[in-house]
Amino acid sequence: MPGRAETKLAQGNMSRKAIVGHRALWFRANDLRLDDNTALQAAHRDAKSLLPLYVFDPACFNTLTAYGGARKSSARRARFLLECVASLRQRLESYGSGLAVGLGSPSKIVPRFSSDCDAVFVTEGFCSEEKREEVQVAWKLVHSDLKRIWGGTLFFPNELGNDPDNIPLGHMQFRNNCRQKGRIRDAIPEPARLPPLPQFEHMETSAEIAKAMKFLPSLQDLGYSADEAQVAYVEDPRGVMVWEGGEDAAWARLQKWMFDDDHLKDYRDIQNGMVGEGYSSKLSPWIARGCISPRRIRQEALRYEAQRMIKNFSTYWLPNMLEWRDFMIYIARSQGDRIFKLGGITGDRSPWHGTTQDLQSWKDGRTGEDLVDAGMKELLLTGYMSMRARHIVATYLIFDLGVDWRHGAAHFEEHLLDYDPALNWVMWMQAPGLLGRGGRHQGLLHFSVKKSVASQRKQLSNHAPDHAYIRHWLADNHRDMSASSPPRQGAAHKQPASGQRTLLVRGGGSAGNIGVDKEANAKLSAHMERCSEHLLVQSSEAVGEGNGHGKHGKNGKGGEHADDHSADDAAKRPKRNNRWRKTQ
Repeated sequence: MPGRAETKLAQGNMSRKAIVGHRALWFRANDLRLDDNTALQAAHRDAKSLLPLYVFDPACFNTLTAYGGARKSSARRARFLLECVASLRQRLESYGSGLAVGLGSPSKIVPRFSSDCDAVFVTEGFCSEEKREEVQVAWKLVHSDLKRIWGGTLFFPNELGNDPDNIPLGHMQFRNNCRQKGRIRDAIPEPARLPPLPQFEHMETSAEIAKAMKFLPSLQDLGYSADEAQVAYVEDPRGVMVWEGGEDAAWARLQKWMFDDDHLKDYRDIQNGMVGEGYSSKLSPWIARGCISPRRIRQEALRYEAQRMIKNFSTYWLPNMLEWRDFMIYIARSQGDRIFKLGGITGDRSPWHGTTQDLQSWKDGRTGEDLVDAGMKELLLTGYMSMRARHIVATYLIFDLGVDWRHGAAHFEEHLLDYDPALNWVMWMQAPGLLGRGGRHQGLLHFSVKKSVASQRKQLSNHAPDHAYIRHWLADNHRDMSASSPPRQGAAHKQPASGQRTLLVRGGGSAGNIGVDKEANAKLSAHMERCSEHLLVQSSEAVGEGNGHGKHGKNGKGGEHADDHSADDAAKRPKRNNRWRKTQ
């Protein structure tokens, strides 16, 4: 059987040869900017021509995963991505260049668009799914090589101060090594000029690229129904702010929050806020889509300190959170598919007793725990939640409801505008203690998941004592949520063609063999399969009115009103040592 080199040689003999100096730059969903883009810098250096391109893969959008009916992306998150790509195209056109956009599998589109190029440059992926995509594209390239360029973090792998293939599981050790032995490069300014677009020798290729230079898919092209596509462009007036995709919008937000409103000096004190737009930078959606780089944000924070002549714990804290982001990314890079497994890195075999109804009630914001329900409603209607709200709803799903954490991670993946595969899955894995610290086992066996560990009462007293966040999002709690929420899966959502549900599992494999405890996981999958059709079409009233009582409503056993809950009961609950952190 011929190897890769022989296969490429045979293919090359039957087709045209690449033009030396003609290059392609494959933009992806995490590097949609010109400033501080290392792949762009590498691609345009000494290039005679440069073809920027982007590929929308329908499999990454309205496609069901194996986790409780969650999809790869909601229409709202897809809309934000479309805006980011459109903005990138406008910026490239201002340089006399452009952006060729394709719809389909990157392994087919990228080789076809770059057939005359001698090299294709791309920002290297952090997680296994993105890495497999790179391998598939590289295999299909006939005349050119895929040049993977690292970018998007503060520290680069060879300047990390840690072994990038064996990252310490403790954040403090990782951070100390980075600060003592590593270094952070300065952000790279955007190029002063870009090479011209290539002139293709073959008419068919030239016509296809010319068409791709003007093409941008609609949400319906990505598989969403007309109704859901329409809802995706409606902004809930209670949302903390309106996110507009693109590099210019990211810079405008940084300027407003950091300099105009002067919030950086108070960041550490206000970051646990839950209502309003000023309590955090809100840059995370743009960071996730690569519209602004962490190195640039860090440099702007240093510029703020110099201009305002102030340096305190708050001005330190934002760069510190960016270092935490690096930790998550390098954990994902070094641990591979383990971050998607039921037992995480520790391989914990603890049972999960949560039901499909528990999961659906959590998703709908109908658990009866007002603080949890407020957060889930904000997520559903806006694609965003505060750092504190994410911690609350995640620990409630894991510890109070006992639901497999991967279902929560998949739901966040579907809806969060700032979804990043490394940050999302590593932090969800960390929440039940499946990351481990310094090799020590800290799995669920150290907790009693039958006790209410993540109750809203303690969180209310610490972070929302005036109940303003609850009133903000649950004022209409006794009305049918379907009147204001996007169409639910199984109703208006367009299902995969041929009537079959496409099940995708992060980290490969299938729904039946993901977990460490295969038998328990198989039983859960079978139970969910039997119940899913009924649960996905039932009315929202069927899972409770959400009137302040835990475990789905009035008659549940999950708790009582926050004001009626005794301090004695709260004191009996075991304390958690897990933290849910997110660069906001």
